Amino acid sequence: MNFCIQTRIIDRQPSRFRRAIAIGCAAVTLFASTATLADQILKDSYLELEQRLLLPTDLNGGGSLLGSSPVQNAPGSVYALGFEGPSQYDAASFSRNFIPPDTMGAVGKTQYMATTNGAYAVYDKATGTQLSLKSDVAFWAAAGQTGANGDTRILYNAAAGRWVAVSFGASVSDLQIAVSNTDDATGSWQSVKFTGYAGGVADYPTLALDKNAIYIGTNNFKTGCSPSNPAAQTFCGTTLNVIPINSLFNAGAPSVTNMKQFVTPYVPGSSTNVDRGFAQQGVMGNPLNGTATIVANSAFIGDNLTFKVNGLTADSALGGTLTASTYLGVNPLVDAGAARQPATIAANQRVIDALDQRISSSVYEAQGKIYTVQTVDGGMDYARVRYTITDATTNAILDQGDIGTGTYDYYQGSIAVNANGDVVIGYNRSSLDPTTGKIGFYARTFRTDPVTGKLIPTGQEILLHESLTNDYHNGSLFGQPAAGRQRWGDYSQVSIDPNNSDVFWLIGEFAREYNLPPDHPGGTGFSRWGTWIASIDISSLTATVVPEPATWLLMIFGVGAFGFVRIRQRRSAVFALPA
Repeated sequence: MNFCIQTRIIDRQPSRFRRAIAIGCAAVTLFASTATLADQILKDSYLELEQRLLLPTDLNGGGSLLGSSPVQNAPGSVYALGFEGPSQYDAASFSRNFIPPDTMGAVGKTQYMATTNGAYAVYDKATGTQLSLKSDVAFWAAAGQTGANGDTRILYNAAAGRWVAVSFGASVSDLQIAVSNTDDATGSWQSVKFTGYAGGVADYPTLALDKNAIYIGTNNFKTGCSPSNPAAQTFCGTTLNVIPINSLFNAGAPSVTNMKQFVTPYVPGSSTNVDRGFAQQGVMGNPLNGTATIVANSAFIGDNLTFKVNGLTADSALGGTLTASTYLGVNPLVDAGAARQPATIAANQRVIDALDQRISSSVYEAQGKIYTVQTVDGGMDYARVRYTITDATTNAILDQGDIGTGTYDYYQGSIAVNANGDVVIGYNRSSLDPTTGKIGFYARTFRTDPVTGKLIPTGQEILLHESLTNDYHNGSLFGQPAAGRQRWGDYSQVSIDPNNSDVFWLIGEFAREYNLPPDHPGGTGFSRWGTWIASIDISSLTATVVPEPATWLLMIFGVGAFGFVRIRQRRSAVFALPA
């Protein structure tokens, strides 16, 4: 079977390197704009758009989830409701058959809206009943834009009672924002488009909001950025787009009036490069007047960094300024390898791309603490979901830990925290175990110790949904070895119910059944992704803290020690700085 990559793919030369980098864990110095980076290695990062594979359209169109019905648990159960979100079968029915799904969703007052590459859907959050399903192209056309190329993110603004979504435009240089006219996601939307990165790709757009602004970070790719390889499309830096919240959520159509774009270029070998990170995430729930906090994974070393945007109002970002970046000194970060699954064919047992150490989903602030999760190598070559809690004022690390145990891989994590410091983390888990190793969508619950700021588990691991096959691989047929890069994710999401802060909503990816007869007459024989939406009510957990389970592992590296860490290559293109 022949496949076609989207025509925007540009050939590139992937970097092949691992470099030891010394990281100070106790006192990490401020990385000022005049710092020399010529002796640093840019961590390998990949262009998301290039990797999006468009498969042939299925002959039989969509399909229903075999043997499945919504999970409606008994009153008092932590796992309150679970149901399937949009799947690759849905996307294929619109001839929008992409991998990976870029799983994303948010909860509103009465609805849950889920978006993927190719298909958007709205559900009644009380029952899981699907209220609307349409292609991404149809959604944006109704909102006033043409085309959609994926990487959608969505949030619900409870204060305004309206939804906001961001996606690539018809040109991948552009970003488009849609805002609902009411709190009904099935109703009408209006939109605005702006240039994210002229002449290149405004890749991997993030999305966050607070009472001042909407924050959209992009990783910028373009030809001509590398003097040594000017024909290649390489990483050119980042842009943080700050849009006043009143410009989007006003009485009329949304606009980008008084928006400010903070561009941080990257030039190989330059002595003026500044590290603003990779996949910049605005902090959700930032309570400071006129100030926003941005968190990102460093573009150069195995650490996270933060900086602030000052001088903001709800009407204008034009007076905004950036502080210098501060490294947080987290436990050294190393990219995880491919995740395992119990496939019958040995060649397919370790092919699932767990992504890299970027902070891929929302960052939250509550009670003066900032919470992040990311996927890392937790030791012994197993993927772990690492959480980090920092003091929002001093940047001091209050807690770090890994979700993961034994020979299982944990990846694609996302987090949300309510005003009381209750935390829910969603993630995928898999292993080679033939009984329990299928890729599953899981969750853990915690509360934050008000004195120490450390996370205390409030329950055991919750299986939200298990994959329907033990051998997920895209780009090749059932029973064959996996072909090409096995994209997964690229993210999941946890959001807080605006009606009840004890209820958390999660969305993540799972592997559906292969598209094969007799269940799918005329099917092409390829694997298919699905998404799963679940709600967890933690009200019964907040009063009693259970002991930490024996399966819980915390990796302590010894703050104050200096170590060396090998930075795994990020599995795509950029380059090393010239010697």
